[in-house]
Amino acid sequence: MGEKQMIPLFDGVGHPVWMDREEFRKEVIPQHLKAEWDHPEELYTFVVQIFRDGFVEEADRGADRLLELYNRAEGVLLLKSLILLRKGKDEEAETLLRECMEKYPERGLAHTYMARIYDKRGDRERVIDWLRRGLELEPNQETALLWWVDLMIEEGGKSKAMNELKPLVEKEGAWWPKLIAGRLHLEEGDTSTAVHFFNNALEWFRFQREEQTPPSFDEEVALMTVVTLLSKHGCRDEVIMLCDQYWRAEYSTPFAVLDYAQALVEAGRVREAVDRLQQAVNFVLPEYVHLVEGKLAELKRKYSLKT
Repeated sequence: MGEKQMIPLFDGVGHPVWMDREEFRKEVIPQHLKAEWDHPEELYTFVVQIFRDGFVEEADRGADRLLELYNRAEGVLLLKSLILLRKGKDEEAETLLRECMEKYPERGLAHTYMARIYDKRGDRERVIDWLRRGLELEPNQETALLWWVDLMIEEGGKSKAMNELKPLVEKEGAWWPKLIAGRLHLEEGDTSTAVHFFNNALEWFRFQREEQTPPSFDEEVALMTVVTLLSKHGCRDEVIMLCDQYWRAEYSTPFAVLDYAQALVEAGRVREAVDRLQQAVNFVLPEYVHLVEGKLAELKRKYSLKT
């Protein structure tokens, strides 16, 4: 007999409690579905969880109920289509995606999911077309954008990808296309153009909010991405310049500030690096505090700085 397959559940404080998968399938899932059958938000969360954990048939049943509760809303149509794709029912998934497009013509995610269907069919031309159509509607779909750009590079190199990106870059609020355009220019050695795109994306975020309004997580992701790309290519001064303008202590993750601090240290601005880290430690999520405190301790020890 094979070993039992176990699945992690989590108690009230986040500690994992391991349970046999079959026991979970037979006992926990039916009880939970029954308990949440008339509670849309709780049911949706549970269905997504069990789908991710591989309980596809059970998730399918819950998704059917969600279609009723949410009157075939976009998110539920997309979830059901993903479940059907996992089950190999591509034609049924395509029918739902077309319904979603008709019902929500201004949205682009259904087009991206349609590209998955044509990718399975090996129809590269239709994949590119569906991705493009989805990005024209919602250009900040990161996964779709990266997939589409990779296909453009395979077809005609980075020059083709940069040329094809132009219409998306020019769309109002399209910050991910700007970051990808910047990355491509950076990889081609054109740092000044890359920084131009990065600056435009970050400036758009700053323009959207009041000065005292905390940054959105998308804004945080944008700067984090920019700093990572510039650091990877050894652009120390550009990291400092953009972080001096756009970094905010209220960020919940430490990744941008750690690279920012390292760049400041390399530029001989150690005290400023320590100041930025001390600001950040008051805001980062608890699971990241040790990273910031560790860097602070390292700098204070190495440079004999007093607390």
